Amino acid sequence: MRNLKQWAINYYLWIMLGLSIIGASFGWVTVYQVYQIAVFKNEPAAVQTFKVIVMPDEKNAKDNEIRKEIKIKVNPGDKVGNIAKKLEDAQVVPEDELFIYMENNNISLEGIVFEGEYSLPAPSSPKETIAILTGPYKEWIKTDYRKYKDIDKSPIEIITIASMIEKEAAEDSERPMIAGVIYNRLSNNMKLQIDATVIYALGEHKSRLSYEDLKVQSPYNTYIVEGLPPTPICVPKNESIQAALNPISHSYYYYVVSAYGSRQHHFAETYDEHLINVAKYKSTMTK
Repeated sequence: MRNLKQWAINYYLWIMLGLSIIGASFGWVTVYQVYQIAVFKNEPAAVQTFKVIVMPDEKNAKDNEIRKEIKIKVNPGDKVGNIAKKLEDAQVVPEDELFIYMENNNISLEGIVFEGEYSLPAPSSPKETIAILTGPYKEWIKTDYRKYKDIDKSPIEIITIASMIEKEAAEDSERPMIAGVIYNRLSNNMKLQIDATVIYALGEHKSRLSYEDLKVQSPYNTYIVEGLPPTPICVPKNESIQAALNPISHSYYYYVVSAYGSRQHHFAETYDEHLINVAKYKSTMTK
């Protein structure tokens, strides 16, 4: 009878061990421990105990989760807020989680998410999402940017200049010209006075800026702050980046739209010439 009880206990133990191993292979358990709280040989069967401790593994459960692949399109002129909304709408990562992660880790994505289509798993963590979105920017630094060994601007400064060109130029042919104006003003310690930076500082689009708008207190307002704004102001297209890397050398310091609604600009070497061009522009404005 004693042998029969021992056989039954051993049979039960093997069954439980087999089930636990099967469960572990499917990711149900991650830590398996068996405690035999008895000495089977000399102890009565009534006090023999078999204990299985199962601990869940959240990481493996997440790894085994089937995630969808979502495509997100980033367009020239997009701001980080636009991109974050696209990510949330596609259920890749909640907008607030992304911004909290960036703030906690002192990260700015403004301008360094290049234009194009991105494939992202959904859902994703903020860290994983940022790694994918900034991949092309990091690759650009290693390849295209490093070809310009004599350039005196850092990668982020080039993208910042390109972002201003993106907002200021409507014609690709004018992008290197506007880049030349920016470099000329920087070289002569002149404020850039670029309207697009004021619009960014205001946080809303305006087709016409008032004198009060030009006084807004912000590190992005290049009418009152010298040098470049602290970050890019939007996603620049490749033509704007190339213009920032290859500005046309000229003696212009000013430009203004040639006529209301036009896509082209008049360029000037002196402030007096610029005022004449401004008057021409104002004469075409609708009341």
